[in-house]
Amino acid sequence: MSVRVPSELRVFATLRPDVEAVVQRCGAGTFDLVLIDLDGNWTREVFASQEEAEAVAGGLGVPLHHGWDDDRLTRRMGMNDPWNEPGGRRRAR
Repeated sequence: MSVRVPSELRVFATLRPDVEAVVQRCGAGTFDLVLIDLDGNWTREVFASQEEAEAVAGGLGVPLHHGWDDDRLTRRMGMNDPWNEPGGRRRAR
């Protein structure tokens, strides 16, 4: 499958260390592709099919995971938490 890789994802995967991808269903007919770097920074894009999201990850050359079964990735996502850092974002009340 030939698919266009969004520029934001390409830049993220190119400039950040040890990027890995997670594909997950996010709607009735849509799938998230989440890219996570070693420091817990992440970006995402929504695709119309799982195959399209997988093709983009393949085009980026990053390891792909289906869901959040890998504990390393869930720990990475929790590392960068601006809601809990002093001076970080505040939650709406």
